[in-house]
Amino acid sequence: MTTIKQFLCGATVAGLVAGTGAAVGPQAGLSTLSAEWMLAAEHVLLLGTDGTNLDKILEYASGDDSGFTMLMDRGITAATSIIGHQTMSTPSWSTILTGVWDDKHGVVSNIYRPEPYTTWPSVFNLIEYHKPEIDTTVISGRGLFTEMASTGGYPADHIVGISGGSTSAEMDALVTDETVARILATANNPDLSTFMFAYQSQVDHAGHSFGGGSQEYAQAVINVGANFKQILEAVAQAEAATGDRWTIIAVTDHGHQQNPDLPGFSLGHGFQSPNETSSFIMFSLAGNEAQAGAQNLAYRTVDITPTILQVFGIPMRSDFDGVPMQTHPELLNSVVFPVDLKQSLTEAIDSFGYPNIGTEIMLGLRALAGGAGYMLQSYVLNPIDNYLQSIINQDIFLISGLAEGAQWALRTVGGVAVDVVAELGRAVGYLTGAGVIAPNDAPLPLPGGAEFTGSLEALLADHAVVAPALADSDLPLLDVDTLLG
Repeated sequence: MTTIKQFLCGATVAGLVAGTGAAVGPQAGLSTLSAEWMLAAEHVLLLGTDGTNLDKILEYASGDDSGFTMLMDRGITAATSIIGHQTMSTPSWSTILTGVWDDKHGVVSNIYRPEPYTTWPSVFNLIEYHKPEIDTTVISGRGLFTEMASTGGYPADHIVGISGGSTSAEMDALVTDETVARILATANNPDLSTFMFAYQSQVDHAGHSFGGGSQEYAQAVINVGANFKQILEAVAQAEAATGDRWTIIAVTDHGHQQNPDLPGFSLGHGFQSPNETSSFIMFSLAGNEAQAGAQNLAYRTVDITPTILQVFGIPMRSDFDGVPMQTHPELLNSVVFPVDLKQSLTEAIDSFGYPNIGTEIMLGLRALAGGAGYMLQSYVLNPIDNYLQSIINQDIFLISGLAEGAQWALRTVGGVAVDVVAELGRAVGYLTGAGVIAPNDAPLPLPGGAEFTGSLEALLADHAVVAPALADSDLPLLDVDTLLG
């Protein structure tokens, strides 16, 4: 099925492809691509798995029963690194979902603030502003993503916070079930384009509790691979039912310390060791079967948001740090077809090192200062608050009343203390380079304050589209994820 939207996108890319035309390295060329992938891309699925080292995927979850393998066979895989940037969850996911690095978005801790995402809109806001007709969904047990998807005046259409499950593995299973159901439901409305983001947390939790070199961590990687397999099978079922095609991207925010000599111990992540800065991208572009099973040598996590926007024909911000993976010449020229993909990816991972000592010290200070407010909140105030709440719930004469008063004082004074410490952390972050670059583009206007730029006329103006003839188009050990994650 080819909608008008897709025809316009395809027309744009047809001109781009025709105008570039150069060979893409010794094993893959732009000439092997065509505009047909744009005509095929009607749905985009972004799969996030927290704190997941690619080397552990290759070691434990690269068999036929793993969704990781299915994605590697279906698309292009990159071993990448976020060296020189914070290896904490909220800053790293903010980069993935805004298309800019931390020197722009300025996020330095896990204490959520909406301001960065009004200054630097998330992919959810950008899709909803430019093309509100696209059905957007976020499925997560972590509040960061449901908060982010609600921020900025243009929230996602469906924000599904998963609260069930007594463990992170159980919560991930619930996320998987919900994701599968929503993918299959797209068959009921084949004329509606969709963007879905689904988040898995258990690998990161296992890394903080047991260490990145533990068997528990390995099992969590296996579990997520099995969850991804269910999701990909649902995609295949939906594709078969409708004829629509799905673009699928899997990504992790950072890696984990592995401590092979102390597999039950881990500070987790937040610093600049190669295991912590390690990341990966698996990119299956609808209609690009010619590059299935390939490796890319240049993908970066900051490229995710521009890639998603490109699929939907949404204009790029002028101040993105990332670029679309499917059209940028440098990235196209970095596609290779190794004889042994697993070995080649392992060699790429082994090549990762440390930044210069100045950068390492700077980012270490930023991580410690940025994480202090969250540490105070999570490891001091919240446990005391929970203890006082348990006394209140018992309704003990006089004692429960006293506990209630103490809880009020704790929340009042403690809240102020957290705010002060967090503000100091942001100041240290700024002094070390976080959030020092202002945007070039104006903020998205308030809803109702301006016409959507996603109209047909604006799309034509933004892209200067000339439609070609179709015949010409071819985290108790110290949970540093909570502290730093």
